[in-house]
Amino acid sequence: MVISFDDLEYNAKKYMKLKQNKRSALESKDVAIKIIDSISSPDLKIPLQKGVISNATTSYLYTNDLTYPNLFEFIAEILHMKIPITINYTIFGPGEIIVNKGSKEEAELELDSCLKELQKLSYAKKHLI
Repeated sequence: MVISFDDLEYNAKKYMKLKQNKRSALESKDVAIKIIDSISSPDLKIPLQKGVISNATTSYLYTNDLTYPNLFEFIAEILHMKIPITINYTIFGPGEIIVNKGSKEEAELELDSCLKELQKLSYAKKHLI
């Protein structure tokens, strides 16, 4: 089952709204756990266009030039990081992902490695929600 980034964005927006309402704490927790489970899934595939290499960095835009501001706000919140989220040589942002590697092969390996690290970090925070 492929995880939809559109669904993740929708749920992250829902989480942010529920979190503002103190009476919805249990429901916001359920939504947060659902998001973390999706992010942590081995089926997660980031919808990316081809990478563009320039000055020893590779930039990836999301398919259809979409952005995922609520999703990245959620991830930054649970990981206690700022947006863009930096993991090793990769910068995850709502509009693009930048990998500090200058060849397609190195960039893809680094992106894959950093995505797995992001998944592990997110999953580790699940019990704190």
